[in-house]
Amino acid sequence: MKIKLFFVAAMVVSSVMFGQTLNDAIKLTTNEQFEKADAAFKTVIQSQPTNGEALFYYGENFFKNDQMDKANEQYQKSVDVNATSPFGYIGLGKVQWYTGKQTEAKANFFKAITLAAGKNATVLVKIAEAYTKAETKDLPEALKLLTQASKLEPKNPDVFIATGDVYLEQNEGTKAIENYEKAGALDPKSPRALLKQGQVWNRAKNFNLAIDTYKKAKLIDSTFAPAYREMAEIYLRAAQYPNAAYNAKRYLDLNKDCSAMSRYAGILNQARNYKESVEAANEALKCDSNNVYTYRYKAFSQYETADYVGGLESSSKYFTKVALLKDFKVIPLDYEYRAKLYAKNNKDSLAVIDFKKALELQPEKVELNSDIANAYIKMKKYPDAIALFKAKIDAGKAGINDYYGLARAYYQMKDFINADSAASQMIRLQPEQSVGYIWRAKASSQLDPKNVEWRAKQYYELYLSKVKPEELKLPQNKNNLIEAYNYLAAYYADPARKDCANVKAYMQKIIDIDPSNAQAKKIMAGLKC
Repeated sequence: MKIKLFFVAAMVVSSVMFGQTLNDAIKLTTNEQFEKADAAFKTVIQSQPTNGEALFYYGENFFKNDQMDKANEQYQKSVDVNATSPFGYIGLGKVQWYTGKQTEAKANFFKAITLAAGKNATVLVKIAEAYTKAETKDLPEALKLLTQASKLEPKNPDVFIATGDVYLEQNEGTKAIENYEKAGALDPKSPRALLKQGQVWNRAKNFNLAIDTYKKAKLIDSTFAPAYREMAEIYLRAAQYPNAAYNAKRYLDLNKDCSAMSRYAGILNQARNYKESVEAANEALKCDSNNVYTYRYKAFSQYETADYVGGLESSSKYFTKVALLKDFKVIPLDYEYRAKLYAKNNKDSLAVIDFKKALELQPEKVELNSDIANAYIKMKKYPDAIALFKAKIDAGKAGINDYYGLARAYYQMKDFINADSAASQMIRLQPEQSVGYIWRAKASSQLDPKNVEWRAKQYYELYLSKVKPEELKLPQNKNNLIEAYNYLAAYYADPARKDCANVKAYMQKIIDIDPSNAQAKKIMAGLKC
């Protein structure tokens, strides 16, 4: 009897220890501490290798960390080691649902429900989550499953959180809040319900209320990392970049794993802390050199810090690694930034290809037509560039940069009348900017090549009056200034005027900004005034 009691007690202790360990691992996943959770799950599975539920949640850890292939491996292992456990089938079905294999997914979901024999609310909740959170949704079916789950376990907070998620997807914020509040009442020590309420206010663009709700979640559990992540993201939306960076750093402090480091680099990029983002990306890559997202953030930030060669290298590594992944979605910005990096590295034909891909994925982003047109100008395909600029103008989407590009293209084609017209539109749009005047001067000068009317004079003078001190440092303005000074010197040197003092003054201006200018020195030496 003593021996029997000993073994019973040992089994109870082992069960309690296992349950706590599994729950701790699941909590680490919930808290987005994926690598710590990975170690915890390995410990659990080593002691309980045939526990299908543990293998399923290990798969969930990968799934929530955007590693679907690794997640699927664990779901399959769950089925292999325990074919009577419903959880592995849920995982396999979820991957199939997310990848567009709805028929196969429903077969696995049905099998899971059958194995649970209608007695396990968690099974129903997990299937409902797949229907709710995937890009392809079945919200009525999710709600039906959650109604059944609530009858089985009316005090299970996960049921109400999942139900709130369904209503949130249906844009029924009031019902979503009601369910999240029920979950919070059932489990007041968990910050998850408050996090979800904050997401409702976030979606409603009530940023202040969202932030207050996230702060309450942190008061319940100061180590609840998702609250810091959500706050970082909401501060980004509100363009409060220092606060966004602070909360991102707190998130990283709580989650010093490779995934968190990569996310930190991403948030710094969005917060426009580009230099710091590159540094964070480099640290993240030391931790995990295969994380494609890190290469994405690094490439974006390198472009913004003018490291165009390094940025193109990072972007190329990103696309190389993405090509090896199944079901990974390349986003329009990936193509857009690679296109910009190609353009900065004088690979304009490749830039055009990627700009077109980005535009195809987001046709509403008509400004990309300008980037394509500018690449065409560099390739000397001026008619193609003009067609794109004109299409944007006809659509009422043009700005000063489009007219600038149009003026340049027409000018290169020696269509000086249309170049002059485009430059006049630049002046109309931004009369205080110097760029419109210099291009009007250039076009007018070509329309009056023998200086019969000196029609460019007024525009060169207006350009000189509008050019700002900070613009004088730009290389193109040095050339423009010399051009303007030469033209005005020629005007005063004309036999009709013979104004030696003004000629001398303009030549001196050229020498001041270009001491090695031989022509200006020669003219200056020949002046007799």
